[in-house]
Amino acid sequence: MVADLVLIALGIALQPFRLSAFTVILSAKGGSRKGLGFILGWLASLVLVIAVVQWRRRNCARRPPAWLARLDTMSPWTAAGIAALMQPWTLVAAAAATAAQARLSSVAGYLALASFCLLATSSFIVLELYAVFAPSASTRLAALRSWLDAHGNEMIIIVCLVLGVWLTGQGISLLVAPGGR
Repeated sequence: MVADLVLIALGIALQPFRLSAFTVILSAKGGSRKGLGFILGWLASLVLVIAVVQWRRRNCARRPPAWLARLDTMSPWTAAGIAALMQPWTLVAAAAATAAQARLSSVAGYLALASFCLLATSSFIVLELYAVFAPSASTRLAALRSWLDAHGNEMIIIVCLVLGVWLTGQGISLLVAPGGR
């Protein structure tokens, strides 16, 4: 548990978007006081989330959330809203920064960006096609969901670790390259 918490804490602490936002606040007039307010708000929200999760899970067997019962009556618009909320915004921001750096001045650049969007969505497209065309999809999708419930945390850690190492390597290469890329 300690190793998991250390890795998660480092992942939170080193996210560039949040660090950028904080440095903007610090550079404003009276930035130290505003920075202290930011830190106190940050800590309060962390403590609140931890307290709520611990309070909800006290002496309770794990059961499906109540919103799962409403899936059958959910509209496609609600599903689209859930998709927007579930975006890994830090990784999307990293991709957007990469695309902005490339300046997208050619057809190849736009094709690369479109390919990124399709690749980032590919797991959902494959599962959608499987659900539409495979008659036994519901049983296998339920088995996949059970596996993800059991191993999801490990998968998140591995994916974030690999992406983190890659992005760190890219950043280091930009720092040490003469004149940048």
